[in-house]
Amino acid sequence: MATETKASPKTSTFSIEGPYLSAGRVNIDLARTDLLSLSLKINAEGGENAVHAHTAEDHSFIVLEGEVTFYDEHGEGKTLGAYEGIMIPKGAYYRYLNTGERNLFMLRVGARREAEAGKPSRHKPDGSPILGDDVENFHIDGVPIPGKSFGNKGAPLTH
Repeated sequence: MATETKASPKTSTFSIEGPYLSAGRVNIDLARTDLLSLSLKINAEGGENAVHAHTAEDHSFIVLEGEVTFYDEHGEGKTLGAYEGIMIPKGAYYRYLNTGERNLFMLRVGARREAEAGKPSRHKPDGSPILGDDVENFHIDGVPIPGKSFGNKGAPLTH
């Protein structure tokens, strides 16, 4: 009788670091598997301004620095500061804004089943898809402040 063997899963390490911004926002992918994704979201101002839901992904945001207000589809808001977070189950509508006086740094953790990967899953309340960097989502490219970085003990960025 033959025994099936599978390749051993590989681990990966990552560092949470990114630039301070004078304007706009950036998203830095940190690590990803077929189920889990981690990214660092940085906002000088604004946020994800268009109300949307992820129909195939549960996700969470943890504030590392700054202040953010998350709003539901009815405009009800919840303000979070450093070391606070929010869990957003798939299908829950939300948007967020940097409501603090400085840059907002958040760790985003998302989980989706492998069978749902690759399918559009970010939708507006009318059911139409919307991308995170869509003009309709009020996206403004980030403008890094030279020599000023967050994380990794303030070391200069290497990527």
